[in-house]
Amino acid sequence: MKKRIILLAICFLSLSVFSQEEENVTNKNEFGVHLGSTTGIGLSYRHWFNNSGFQLTALPILTDEYDFVSAGLTFLHSFKNSKYFRFYGYIGNHVMYNTDIANDFQYNIGIGPGFAFGKSVRFNLMVGYGLYDVTDRLNTYPSGEIGLYYCF
Repeated sequence: MKKRIILLAICFLSLSVFSQEEENVTNKNEFGVHLGSTTGIGLSYRHWFNNSGFQLTALPILTDEYDFVSAGLTFLHSFKNSKYFRFYGYIGNHVMYNTDIANDFQYNIGIGPGFAFGKSVRFNLMVGYGLYDVTDRLNTYPSGEIGLYYCF
């Protein structure tokens, strides 16, 4: 009986943390750098419509010796947004081309939750599960994504 009461108390306390009134956050645009296996590598731009949004990430490196291109398009959905914190889900798409590794072309897909911390500069951490190299051989691994964004 004591275990049930303690479990019930923990549930009520954790619900009260998320029951605070959401603030009207007006920052709909974010620009920064992003590093993700299923969402892209490079400079990144995010735009939020009410609770949904998208992220574009790209990094082209073209030299005489090799070419490397990373491009990502990620769909975002916010579950909780406040002045200093955002909890969201993502579905990421990442295309990578590298001539240094025998003209390697790779397409990765990932899904999972994301967390953003900060007010005008936000640190983003995304974790999930990904399908890697979908076009050639299918590999599945946990995915990790990280980013630093300026909100405006």
